This record gives sequence, C-alpha cells and structure tokens, in this order.
Amino acid sequence: MPDFKLPDLGEGVTEAEVDRWLVKEGDVISEDDPLVEVITDKATAEIPSPFEGVVARIHVKAGDVVPVGTVLVSIEAEAGSGNGETPAPKVAAVATDAISAAAERVPDDAGDNGVKAMPPVRKLARELGVDLTTVTGTGPGRRITRADVEGAARGATTAPPAARGETPSSGERREPLKGVRRVIAERMSEAHRVVPPVTHVEECDVTELDATRKLANERAPDEQRLTFVPFIVKAVTTSLKEYPALNASLDEDAGEIVFHYHYDIGVAVDTPAGLMVPVVKDADKLRLRALATEIERLATAARGGSLIAHELRGSTFTVTSPGPFGGLMATPIVFHPQSAILGVHRATDRPVVRDGQIVIRKMMNLSITFDHRILDGMTAAKFVLNVVRLLEHPAVLALES
Repeated sequence: MPDFKLPDLGEGVTEAEVDRWLVKEGDVISEDDPLVEVITDKATAEIPSPFEGVVARIHVKAGDVVPVGTVLVSIEAEAGSGNGETPAPKVAAVATDAISAAAERVPDDAGDNGVKAMPPVRKLARELGVDLTTVTGTGPGRRITRADVEGAARGATTAPPAARGETPSSGERREPLKGVRRVIAERMSEAHRVVPPVTHVEECDVTELDATRKLANERAPDEQRLTFVPFIVKAVTTSLKEYPALNASLDEDAGEIVFHYHYDIGVAVDTPAGLMVPVVKDADKLRLRALATEIERLATAARGGSLIAHELRGSTFTVTSPGPFGGLMATPIVFHPQSAILGVHRATDRPVVRDGQIVIRKMMNLSITFDHRILDGMTAAKFVLNVVRLLEHPAVLALES
C-alpha cells in the first residue's frame, strides 16, 4: 500500500494546508487524477495522484496544516493489478511540479463542470456560497476571477446560515483561520514578537504633485493613469540609495545587518483573501509611467488571484497605501526581516501657514515604522524628510526617472 507524503516543495516551504480532498476513501483513481488541493504561502494547487489504484485511507482532514513528510493518503492496488508501488522520487516530483506549476502560471485546463477558475477563486466561491456554474468569467479565456465571484455574491440573495458557517439564531459567524489569512496572521505575529518598532511621522504638501499628476493624465489619456503611488515609490527608491539602512535586513543567525543593493519594493494590496504584498522588481530602474503600469498590473493580479510566486518574494522595502481609507496616521507592522515600512495616508485639503498666511493646501501624512535594532530614529527621520522633499518638488523627482 503506497503512501503519498507531503514532499519537500522547495522555496523554503516547510508545511502546507490541506484545503480540500478531491477524492474519498474507496474511490478508484488513475495516475494523474486530481487528488488533493493544498495551500502553501507560495501558491494554491491541485496535486494529481502519483499512483493508480483504490484510495484506501485518507490520513489528514481538510483544514489541517501539516509539515513536509506527513503521510496524506494511502493508495492500494486494485485486485488483479500489479503491486501498485511507484518509486518514492516520483511522489515528490509529481507534487512539487504541481505546486510549481500553480505558483508560476495560470492553469489552462478547466475544472469541475468545465468551469475555468483557479483554486483560490474556487475556494472563495465556496466561502461565499456562489455556484461557479452560474458565473460568467471575465478573465482571459472567460476564466472566472475573484471580482466575478464577489460580484455574483453581492447580487445573490443571502446564503442560508449553514452556508455562511453559522448555526441558526447563533448571533455570530465563525471562519477557520486558514489559507492566506493564516499565513498573514503567522507573519504578523512573528514580526510583532521579533521587531522592536518605532514610528516617525511627517507632513507632506502634495499640492504641486497632485496638479502635476492630473496634468500628466490629461495630456496622455490613453496611457496608464498616474496615482500618488508611483511617485511615492520613485521617491522611496531615490531616498533608499542615500539611506541604505532602510533597504536592509537583519540576519539574526549570523549577527549581521545585510544591506541590499537592489530595490525591490513591496506594495501592499487589499484583496478578498487578505493583505498581499506583490513586489515591483528593480523599481529604481523604472520611469514613472512604467512604475504606474507595473503597480497596477500587480494589484490587478493580486485581487484576481493570479499572482505568480516570484511576484510575492524578495522585497527589500514596503509601501502601504490604503488610499482614501488611509486615515491621518497609522503604525504599519514591519514586514520582517525588512528594516522598515512606509505608511501613506489620506491626502486632504488642510489650512496651513505659508509665508505668514493661512492657505489651503493638499496635505498628506507619511509614517515610517522601522526596526530599531537596525537603525536609529535620526536616520529614519532623515529618510522620510528626503521622501517628503522629493514629493513636494515633483520636477526634481522627475529628474530621478
């Protein structure tokens, strides 16, 4: 009776969450039939069976988080067939290839009932009580996206309590802490335990910047629309080169501060599955319009559940910008092991003093939260003031493009 074990999936993955079994005990399956859907912090994927035979025993239930090497399922040969054994390396190869494929591309094949949707989108549909066979996909090849599912959920009647995870008249709803939300919880908890954070806040007058971006959008209506974010990322990469401690991380095992000479900027995006931080690679090498295009592409992919693995890895600094929901000030959690995160807050018209006169200017607060083990407050203050100066003088910032 060959056992299917969760193999070493590479990329630093040490565990996976069993999201859904696609077979049940007693099922007769062929090699490469869909077997189980798993979630790692890199991807969600359907893993095919490396064996043919009968599902003898499922050892792990849906929702369990298990380490590499755990036996997931036992499969025995059908009567009259061979012994059903397959060399162990193939088990690892099949599973690893499945994870890599899911992490690196959108699958081309349709799932159950011919519906085209990635596993995270199917998962969201189950959680929202949406029947995917009734949803029209708007993605490439009419693939169903997260936005399609959310739209269907908003237009549908309220699901019964059981479908929402409630018991009738319970007055509450419970959801398992799983998938992307579980990964976020674990990372935030680790950062809170490890990093001694300090936050420094500065005001930034973005009146000229707002006028500049509006004029640029009017002059090139067919180009990618410019928001504040690409200007901020450009100001950040320029300032990081002057203050390298903000583009560093702490190697605790080696007792060393690692200064990075590449500028891969994470941009936090709110998605239906939770906060995701896709990475703009080599952001310092992109001009403003190219930055805007890449940020928008990554944000759309994050909300649609189609980010690929390397787009979520390797950031050296993070910018979080909730836009109109940014409030006056916040203290974002540093994405450990990075040394700092910049919080961008709501831009509003405020009365300020200029040349002895009270005038109305469009003002924005910027907060820098940093790991006090890596750098001191003076360095963080100088960094954010440099960002402010660049944003307040967009003509100078444009020269950095």
